[in-house]
Amino acid sequence: MNLKDLQFTRLSQRNETKDFDCGDDDLNDFIRNDAWNYQNELLSVTYLFENKQSEVVAFFSVSNDSLKDADYEKWNNLSRKVSNRKRRKDYPAVMIGRIGVSSKFKGNNLGSDILFFIKNWFTSENKTGCRFVLVDAYNNPQVINFYQKNEFTLLTEKDAEKKTRSMYFDLVRMIPKS
Repeated sequence: MNLKDLQFTRLSQRNETKDFDCGDDDLNDFIRNDAWNYQNELLSVTYLFENKQSEVVAFFSVSNDSLKDADYEKWNNLSRKVSNRKRRKDYPAVMIGRIGVSSKFKGNNLGSDILFFIKNWFTSENKTGCRFVLVDAYNNPQVINFYQKNEFTLLTEKDAEKKTRSMYFDLVRMIPKS
């Protein structure tokens, strides 16, 4: 299975999410009970990938964010990637709030495909003028490795003992060099 075989839609009241199960109670609760409320409160937008039977195969939610210099000891390394004239105290970003793949469809590389989709989505036609994709990844080796395999980098070591780790991807890497 691949994303091209699925219908991409923005969450609406017509979508049936109550049977979605990715094996993670927090993510299941979000898509079943909270995603619509977050969307109505303009806090995030959730997008679905559905099969031909309108079954939710995977989802992700995104919101606007920014990467601020006071937050991370790696700020100088990040800023050096931006030309001197364009350096700022903060950079526009998109935050992946949640991402989940139904347990029925795991093992098809859909999680990585979704991350690539998001990266490409925000660089093609530059939808919002954001430079970075951010994620607060669950702090367990499997999740951290998943994001690192998808070219995300840890922002700090200060959160090493916390429930989530801040990670980023620089979207300029998606732009073909001419």
